[in-house]
Amino acid sequence: MATPQDPEKFATGMHPTSSAKGDTIVHETESPSGGRLFNGTIKLTTSKDRKEEVVLIPQPSADPRDPLNIAKWQKLLMLGLITFYSITGLCAINSLGSLLVFFIPDYQSEGISMQRISGLITYPSLLVGLGNILSMPLVLSIGRRPVYLASNLVLLIGLILCATSKSFEWHFAARCIVAFAAAQSEATVPLIIQDIFFLHQRARAYQVWASAQTLIQSALVMGSSYMTRDVGWRSWYGLLAAMAGASLLLGIVFVPETYYDRPAEAWGFKDSVSNTSSRADLQETIKTEISTQKQTETSRPSLDLASYPPRTLSSDLRVFVMTPDYSCILRTLKQAVQLLAFPHVAWIALMNGVIIGFDISIIITYGPILVAPPYNWPETSVSLTQIGQFPVAFLAIPLLGWFSDRSVIWMARRNKGVHEPEFRLLTLVFPLILCMILMIVYGLGAQNPFKYHWMAIVFPQDVILLVLFACNTVGLTYLLDAHPQRAGPICVVICVCRGLISFGVSRNTVTYVDNIGFLNLFGIYTGMVGVFAVVGVAVFFWGKRLRMLCARWAN
Repeated sequence: MATPQDPEKFATGMHPTSSAKGDTIVHETESPSGGRLFNGTIKLTTSKDRKEEVVLIPQPSADPRDPLNIAKWQKLLMLGLITFYSITGLCAINSLGSLLVFFIPDYQSEGISMQRISGLITYPSLLVGLGNILSMPLVLSIGRRPVYLASNLVLLIGLILCATSKSFEWHFAARCIVAFAAAQSEATVPLIIQDIFFLHQRARAYQVWASAQTLIQSALVMGSSYMTRDVGWRSWYGLLAAMAGASLLLGIVFVPETYYDRPAEAWGFKDSVSNTSSRADLQETIKTEISTQKQTETSRPSLDLASYPPRTLSSDLRVFVMTPDYSCILRTLKQAVQLLAFPHVAWIALMNGVIIGFDISIIITYGPILVAPPYNWPETSVSLTQIGQFPVAFLAIPLLGWFSDRSVIWMARRNKGVHEPEFRLLTLVFPLILCMILMIVYGLGAQNPFKYHWMAIVFPQDVILLVLFACNTVGLTYLLDAHPQRAGPICVVICVCRGLISFGVSRNTVTYVDNIGFLNLFGIYTGMVGVFAVVGVAVFFWGKRLRMLCARWAN
């Protein structure tokens, strides 16, 4: 193990907050030793001079190269750049629905069915999830930065292939390459955000990332519809390829490695009690260990430049920083399978995948409905439906970001300073009710276009974005609060389930509509959302018991 003074191997050195003998340094996929099991219950607020302050989770160190000690302006710059990368990849995958009307005539004239054309959306969406089975173990084995930069390069190559495609098969294969690269925006990017922001800041960071994606994607698609009309749809891919090239160059300079070894105690490990602890043990924990001195914004340690090397441009430019640990590849996949067996993890993963599948079903069908009678929209106007996503994306930042972070602090103060991850779930109540309403409205409008205004199509297509944001932001922050030591495997589970389940739900949308109609199909979707909502109530009240029961396999 390298010493802290070694500038080339600092990431594997002893964490500077671990001065006490016996502190446990853990790799992301390793388990801390000892009899106590971390179950997600932590001390989030503490009293200092009769004033309540927020505890920093994880606890930062005095090392200048600790990613938690990165300057705020640099954190925001990094957030902006990884968001820009996400926009480039996911825009190519998710925004095709608005431009699909330009593809249909070309490919149908070649004898390609609508079912196959819809595969340009459904199969890449599947690969966005499956891509993380390979990439996430590598992220945990060799670091965030090399995988992030490599995926930028692959994304650039894939978009160039899309822009130069000469056949449907070429176009389809190139989109699959783009999807594999874009998968990192679903897992590696959230992991980077977790690395550089504290627990009470994460929901805001995740929601800014998600909302900014939507805002810029929507603006790109609206402009691209006119570009596509004038110079062809391949020009859209050319624009995205230029963005991917810029993302790669900026990432090389401004997105450093963010992995850092920390003791289990830095995550609030000592604040949790084992699932065999009695009520008396719990009260003693609250009086002693949970009330021990915690670092807050006003009491965090100064950077120790005498013992640790400074953060410099040359140190940030290194591609490989951490010592590779290839043994964690299989360990990560094993832990991902174990996590999927946890009821609360399975609920979040299934809900994300199913509701994304609903969204893809809308993406596939809303364009052809709007250009057909009785609406008869021009093809270039279909993309203008994206305008409605602007206010939704702006609303989501305070509703799902700021409100989520502030509510967990408020509830922790009411709970003697103790945070329970289930506090996050209250933010899901309104979005799930809204989702059921949207499914009904879209089913009615799509089934009876001559009877209902086009807003019955456009409103659900735009507003379902809020539901997607909620399932992603709230679900991910809840699971990372509950099992921070399993952040990588959690991202694998969520992303793979999103891809597989959304593919299964949406792949035969056209066939389902032909057989049972829009109203019956989206009525079934409404019932499925209702089931997820009922399960969510159970998780809110009994989630802590589930976490304690599962803690043995999550530590």
